[in-house]
Amino acid sequence: MQFNPADKSISLIGDIDFWLFGSSETLNADYSLIDRTRNINKVYDEAVSIMFGADPNHEWDDTTNTDLPFTTLALEANQDHYTMLDTALVINRVRMKDSNGEMQTLTPTLRRELSDSELKATGTPTKYFKKGGVIFPRPIPDYGATAGVELEFQRGGNHFTIGDISESPGFNPQFHQFLSVGAALMYAIANGMTEKKAELHAEKTAIADAMRKHYERRSPDERPRLRLAKRSSKRTGL
Repeated sequence: MQFNPADKSISLIGDIDFWLFGSSETLNADYSLIDRTRNINKVYDEAVSIMFGADPNHEWDDTTNTDLPFTTLALEANQDHYTMLDTALVINRVRMKDSNGEMQTLTPTLRRELSDSELKATGTPTKYFKKGGVIFPRPIPDYGATAGVELEFQRGGNHFTIGDISESPGFNPQFHQFLSVGAALMYAIANGMTEKKAELHAEKTAIADAMRKHYERRSPDERPRLRLAKRSSKRTGL
């Protein structure tokens, strides 16, 4: 579905009115475009969270992006940290060039796991830790290299603006209504539409469940994730 084209039959903005009032032909002026856009973007973030959680192997990325979720930075001698991109929600891999110019994957660790000597040491990085959107390689590199730092990351969905028309969400089209249903639900909650609230909540939950199942199963060529079976906390009689 598109964000707000003239053809309301394929419109997220128009679909909100359909779910609330049974028709997408007339835009309800009480639900402003500013509010609709903000709420669609909020629900989009929910959708991203579902897709991230359901499919860590495939590592979902918004299909409207024109680049890949990789970036390279200059490796500066004696620089002890590198700031992550604002768009990076999760860092999947950090690689840095060694003193011979070969890329090496660094091992993620926690700062508290490093000794005092490791925290201040210089040389060829083998580990890194993160704090507040910043990556700290250890040892601190004592040399520089062009494009010597490579970050592989996951980013969120591309939010809509009120001026968007034909733009579409960057995930499977069969689940686009998750956004319009979610935005309609927020209006129903704000306006005390009790029965409509219950209906929309049920519909949103159904779409979320279907979306989660889809993204859990879309990578059959990759190793399945092992899950620990839940053990009952109830005690049996002695």
